[in-house]
Amino acid sequence: MVVAVDGKVDKRTYNGYRRYNSICIHCHGPDGIGGSFAPSLIAAPLDLPTFRQVVLAGRENGNSVMKGFAGDGNVEPYIEDIYAYLQARADGALGRGRPARLD
Repeated sequence: MVVAVDGKVDKRTYNGYRRYNSICIHCHGPDGIGGSFAPSLIAAPLDLPTFRQVVLAGRENGNSVMKGFAGDGNVEPYIEDIYAYLQARADGALGRGRPARLD
């Protein structure tokens, strides 16, 4: 469950923001909007099981290839946090940029 209130997020969603910006932003662009290498993760969000499978195993789509992150200690343990951040963005509960944390 994502907790986002007035642009502020819970610890888990904030951690997802941090993880996204250290790993995923390079291909999927700022705030999950998509980039020149990979599609938006908020325009047509995946469900959690599919997201987990794609992140861990990777995906090929024509000439576009995403490597899998299974075993990556900076990604695998935090998949649900990253998903929570992207879901808050997709739902419109969280705008662009660094979110503030709920106390």
